[in-house]
Amino acid sequence: MRERNFQKVAIIADQMISFGGADREMFSMLKLFPNADIFTIAFNSEAYGDIKQKVHTSFVQRIPKPKSFYRHLKILTPLAYESFDLRGYDLVISISAGPARGVITGIDQSHIAMVMTPPRSLWDNELNVRASRLKKMYRAFSTLLNTYMRMWDFTISKRVDYWTANSKYIAKKIKKRYGVEATIIYPGLSKESFECISDMTRGKVRERYGIRGEFVLVVSRLYDYKRIDWAIRACIENNRQLVIIGEGPDIKYLKSVAKGNPLVKFLGFLKDDAEVRVFYNMAEVLLFCGIEDFGLVPVEAMAQGTPVLAYSEGGVLETVTRGICGDFFSNEKELVNVLKKFDNRGYNPTEIVNRAREFTEEIFLDNLEKYIKKIYDTEREK
Repeated sequence: MRERNFQKVAIIADQMISFGGADREMFSMLKLFPNADIFTIAFNSEAYGDIKQKVHTSFVQRIPKPKSFYRHLKILTPLAYESFDLRGYDLVISISAGPARGVITGIDQSHIAMVMTPPRSLWDNELNVRASRLKKMYRAFSTLLNTYMRMWDFTISKRVDYWTANSKYIAKKIKKRYGVEATIIYPGLSKESFECISDMTRGKVRERYGIRGEFVLVVSRLYDYKRIDWAIRACIENNRQLVIIGEGPDIKYLKSVAKGNPLVKFLGFLKDDAEVRVFYNMAEVLLFCGIEDFGLVPVEAMAQGTPVLAYSEGGVLETVTRGICGDFFSNEKELVNVLKKFDNRGYNPTEIVNRAREFTEEIFLDNLEKYIKKIYDTEREK
């Protein structure tokens, strides 16, 4: 429907190396714009097997290096995003937790910035390098580089015509960092997130991954700021089995924290979303220890009736209802105590699912479509 108004649409994404929450939101958005072109600094096609749109990459894609090294090339991002030629597009949408909104658009092109968060590495001092052998050198270099990048990040905010945030928490950050108001449009879950899981399916997944008995679940990219080490230590102290789904640069450090304890199982990245849903369904509780902009994972767990124990800051405060969907903690010691007292029999799965249904893909797309229609009408009147 929308493409009858904006005839040609470009979607600008952060580097598409490993699939995450922002990518899920982008895939939802592509249902409104199935003929859009995607622009990104670098692209790992193996992690995005279902994507049908044309993906344009920058010169960074041609630099020979391991995939894990892309995140260290921050100094090249201004050149990379400013190099994209977006002439001919009526609407440009940047969906980003980083510098994707740095693209240059023409005076007759509308640029909507769908902000996951202002870049954490620039504004929240999150470097995610504790597992690196070069962390001391990287920290020193980043202190200098980030000063320049913060100036660039603030400057490119003037290139944006319209702003959206995925939570009240992020709208507040946008106002603080860039001095602009953002429209809040919550992301949403697909209908598959709510599907019923059979006993047979649960049994097959348990057998495939060697899972016995009750377990606590973490689903996350493995980065410093996710604080998965808190979850590991808390589960070991409480003698609870922990299953960790995800991959990332913090894996070696986290395995050193686990010290080979059989209670902690690292399953890596699971390509099949249906299998991840089974783990949500089987888990006694989901642990969510990081500060997130919105936090899609807790809502995905809630869609399967599973309660959540979450760090008490960020977008999760807008989705998880204390006493109905779970509880909160403010430090690692509190997590240990909350987990010790936790009993999922005190929660009603139906009430948890009903709360998750307030954040569906259908609602997200309806709100986004109305928002873009309003922009189209505004631009047409100029």
